[in-house]
Amino acid sequence: MGIAKPELKSEAIRLRIKGRHSLREIESLTGAARGSLSIWLKPYPLTEEEKRARSKLAKRYIPPKKSHGEESKHNRTVAWRNLTPYHKGRIAETAVLFRLALHGFSVYSSLFDGDKADWLVQTPKTGKVLKVQIRCVNATGHHGLPNVLLTCAEGHNRRKRYEEGEFDFIVGYYLYNDTAYVFSFDEVRHLKTYVTVSEEYAERWDKLKT
Repeated sequence: MGIAKPELKSEAIRLRIKGRHSLREIESLTGAARGSLSIWLKPYPLTEEEKRARSKLAKRYIPPKKSHGEESKHNRTVAWRNLTPYHKGRIAETAVLFRLALHGFSVYSSLFDGDKADWLVQTPKTGKVLKVQIRCVNATGHHGLPNVLLTCAEGHNRRKRYEEGEFDFIVGYYLYNDTAYVFSFDEVRHLKTYVTVSEEYAERWDKLKT
């Protein structure tokens, strides 16, 4: 499931206000449609000086490339876009559970009502228990980079950013390349809506053992 428009709008405005990015750069970073971005960013224009500087850099600017990796045999067997969010979630949870078992972790369901974590994961050597959230990796828009949402449902058609204490680690599974990306809360605490996946986070189960 893609990123909701209110979240894209919020991220686009943040990139303009804090990063002073151009419309073209924000389009590449978020995958949002240029028409929507033009409307959202109209109240937050770049200064004439910033426009002149951007114009000089335009020829040298290279948008970030999608980092999808090599297509897995699993991805070739299903029409991912036709699957329901529930089915996608089950696939992600099963794929991550398999990996946790391989690395010797014990996995339990949370005993607390309203707990945001999908699982409680016990480390094999220390016995430490961690809250782990599982998500599907999104690959939204023509220019969008694969990412993991850092928001959760709250009430009817509302979402909120996960708060400290609601998870220790968030794991995004990407069926396309059959890879799980592992992020600690500290690694994403500065981000508002999503985190872009990259090789440095791929299959980093060692983080859970430290």
